[in-house]
Amino acid sequence: MRRLVGLLSLTLVVWTSGASAAADPEALLSQRQSILEAHRTLVAAGWTAAPAQEPSPRERRWSAVALPSLSACSGTGAGFCRFDYQREQQRLSVVTVPSNPGQPSVGRVERWW
Repeated sequence: MRRLVGLLSLTLVVWTSGASAAADPEALLSQRQSILEAHRTLVAAGWTAAPAQEPSPRERRWSAVALPSLSACSGTGAGFCRFDYQREQQRLSVVTVPSNPGQPSVGRVERWW
Protein backbone atom coordinates (compact mmCIF):
# COMPACT_ATOMS: atom_id res chain seq x y z
CA MET A 1 0.00 0.00 0.00
CA ARG A 2 2.85 2.42 0.84
CA ARG A 3 4.40 1.69 -2.52
CA LEU A 4 1.12 2.56 -4.26
CA VAL A 5 0.76 5.82 -2.28
CA GLY A 6 4.38 6.70 -3.09
CA LEU A 7 3.86 5.97 -6.76
CA LEU A 8 0.69 8.09 -6.85
CA SER A 9 2.50 10.95 -5.09
CA LEU A 10 5.38 10.79 -7.57
CA THR A 11 2.94 10.71 -10.49
CA LEU A 12 1.15 13.77 -9.12
CA VAL A 13 4.44 15.68 -8.71
CA VAL A 14 5.54 14.81 -12.26
CA TRP A 15 2.11 15.71 -13.67
CA THR A 16 1.93 19.09 -11.91
CA SER A 17 5.53 19.89 -12.84
CA GLY A 18 4.72 19.15 -16.47
CA ALA A 19 1.66 21.37 -16.33
CA SER A 20 3.63 24.33 -15.06
CA ALA A 21 6.40 23.72 -17.59
CA ALA A 22 3.84 23.59 -20.40
CA ALA A 23 2.56 27.04 -19.38
CA ASP A 24 6.08 28.49 -19.49
CA PRO A 25 6.58 30.60 -22.65
CA GLU A 26 9.96 28.94 -23.26
CA ALA A 27 8.16 25.61 -23.64
CA LEU A 28 5.27 27.07 -25.68
CA LEU A 29 7.02 29.24 -28.24
CA SER A 30 9.59 28.58 -30.91
CA GLN A 31 11.31 30.80 -33.42
CA ARG A 32 9.76 30.96 -36.89
CA GLN A 33 6.36 29.63 -35.77
CA SER A 34 3.39 31.61 -37.05
CA ILE A 35 2.03 34.22 -34.64
CA LEU A 36 -1.38 32.63 -35.20
CA GLU A 37 -0.09 29.30 -33.90
CA ALA A 38 1.77 31.00 -31.04
CA HIS A 39 -1.38 32.94 -30.08
CA ARG A 40 -3.54 29.78 -30.01
CA THR A 41 -0.94 27.98 -27.90
CA LEU A 42 -0.57 30.85 -25.43
CA VAL A 43 -4.33 31.32 -25.00
CA ALA A 44 -4.77 27.57 -24.42
CA ALA A 45 -2.11 27.82 -21.67
CA GLY A 46 -3.99 30.61 -19.89
CA TRP A 47 -2.35 33.72 -21.36
CA THR A 48 -4.65 36.57 -22.41
CA ALA A 49 -4.15 39.42 -24.85
CA ALA A 50 -2.85 42.53 -23.07
CA PRO A 51 -1.61 45.05 -25.64
CA ALA A 52 0.55 47.81 -24.17
CA GLN A 53 -1.01 50.33 -26.58
CA GLU A 54 -3.62 50.60 -29.31
CA PRO A 55 -2.08 49.89 -32.72
CA SER A 56 -2.81 52.24 -35.59
CA PRO A 57 -4.79 51.09 -38.64
CA ARG A 58 -1.50 51.07 -40.58
CA GLU A 59 0.09 48.78 -37.97
CA ARG A 60 -2.92 46.46 -38.12
CA ARG A 61 -2.56 46.28 -41.90
CA TRP A 62 1.16 45.49 -41.64
CA SER A 63 0.58 42.74 -39.09
CA ALA A 64 -1.94 41.07 -41.45
CA VAL A 65 -3.73 39.51 -38.46
CA ALA A 66 -6.69 40.57 -36.37
CA LEU A 67 -5.25 39.42 -33.05
CA PRO A 68 -6.25 41.47 -29.99
CA SER A 69 -2.71 41.15 -28.58
CA LEU A 70 -1.12 43.37 -31.28
CA SER A 71 0.53 46.42 -29.68
CA ALA A 72 2.60 47.92 -32.50
CA CYS A 73 4.57 47.38 -35.69
CA SER A 74 7.79 49.21 -36.46
CA GLY A 75 8.03 51.70 -39.25
CA THR A 76 11.66 50.76 -39.94
CA GLY A 77 10.97 48.63 -42.98
CA ALA A 78 11.99 45.46 -41.15
CA GLY A 79 8.34 44.83 -40.31
CA PHE A 80 8.76 43.90 -36.65
CA CYS A 81 5.45 43.62 -34.78
CA ARG A 82 4.93 43.19 -31.04
CA PHE A 83 2.14 41.18 -29.42
CA ASP A 84 1.59 41.41 -25.65
CA TYR A 85 0.05 38.92 -23.23
CA GLN A 86 -0.43 38.46 -19.53
CA ARG A 87 -1.20 35.61 -17.15
CA GLU A 88 -1.78 36.47 -13.51
CA GLN A 89 1.12 38.81 -12.63
CA GLN A 90 3.31 37.77 -15.59
CA ARG A 91 3.72 39.79 -18.78
CA LEU A 92 4.95 38.44 -22.10
CA SER A 93 5.92 40.26 -25.28
CA VAL A 94 6.32 38.37 -28.56
CA VAL A 95 8.10 40.01 -31.52
CA THR A 96 7.50 38.81 -35.06
CA VAL A 97 9.02 39.41 -38.47
CA PRO A 98 6.91 39.24 -41.63
CA SER A 99 6.73 35.95 -43.50
CA ASN A 100 6.96 37.99 -46.73
CA PRO A 101 9.44 40.80 -45.98
CA GLY A 102 8.44 44.20 -47.29
CA GLN A 103 4.75 43.27 -47.51
CA PRO A 104 1.92 43.00 -45.02
CA SER A 105 2.07 39.35 -44.02
CA VAL A 106 1.41 37.04 -41.08
CA GLY A 107 4.42 37.27 -38.81
CA ARG A 108 6.77 34.54 -37.65
CA VAL A 109 7.97 34.56 -34.03
CA GLU A 110 11.47 36.03 -33.78
CA ARG A 111 11.91 36.47 -30.01
CA TRP A 112 10.01 36.93 -26.76
CA TRP A 113 10.56 38.16 -23.23
